[in-house]
Amino acid sequence: MSVTAHRHLRSPILMTLFAAGTLLAGCASAPPDSVTQTKDPWEGLNRKVYVFNDTLDKDVARPVARTYVRAMPGPARNGIHNAVTNLDEPVTVVNDVLQGKVGQGLQDLGRFVINSTVGLLGWFDVAKHVGLPHHDEDLGQTMAHWGVPSGPYVVLPLFGPSTVRDAFGRVGDIYANPPREDLPPRWRNAEYVVDALDTRVGLMQTNDALDSAYDPYAFMRDAYLQNRRYKIYDGNPPAPDYDYDLPPDGSTGNASSGAVEPPASGTGAAPASTTPLPAAGSTAAPAAGTTAAPSASTHTSSE
Repeated sequence: MSVTAHRHLRSPILMTLFAAGTLLAGCASAPPDSVTQTKDPWEGLNRKVYVFNDTLDKDVARPVARTYVRAMPGPARNGIHNAVTNLDEPVTVVNDVLQGKVGQGLQDLGRFVINSTVGLLGWFDVAKHVGLPHHDEDLGQTMAHWGVPSGPYVVLPLFGPSTVRDAFGRVGDIYANPPREDLPPRWRNAEYVVDALDTRVGLMQTNDALDSAYDPYAFMRDAYLQNRRYKIYDGNPPAPDYDYDLPPDGSTGNASSGAVEPPASGTGAAPASTTPLPAAGSTAAPAAGTTAAPSASTHTSSE
């Protein structure tokens, strides 16, 4: 597909997305909790891809990132970070609207305009000083917002942890970023490399925690899924509606599972134990649960 045809195709897509988001803004709501419940049925293959990515990271990405930090002054690194972040703002604006966050979308559009002009193509983050903070929205979050399940967890070669939904979202976000796509191929590819390098530098502080983890694969998987859940719910995920410490029936575990027979009228016996009481006048020894060992409820409270 030629560049001209690609642009002609992209414009109707963007217009349709904005129109749909505006119409649906009034009925938007928080996604159901089920859309963030992700399983890992492909763990065997994922671990192999993880080993490949980890080896490449330790042998190539980390040394390059360290060299970049040592060679590039802090103000210059901040400027580069601001510039590549600014190129992602159109993606945020589109997904703001698709999630029904029209007000936030207008703020992010204003942020992009201010930083692209006054901020010298995003080198300076001027917008944050006038009350327009950066938001992070993408098509994966948008699909979750509209109830699309995450699908299985998957580790992508070179790109790292993801889910099936987020992997498709990566492709869709390409069509929502005209400034990046309008760059000449040479500059666009260079921007991809700089963006990846900037991202890796931002993750340098996690190296020690990842390397010291008992299972680095599980550590990265859980960290990624929790971070995505945090973003999908805009930093306010719902509390779980279950408690692993309670039995399925919701009881506290102190009472016996069997039914307790009420004492015979006039006996004065306390219904503390489920062991049948000896018959009147009987010489039978007391039940083990009443004298030889503490009752279940007493044992539980002592713990």
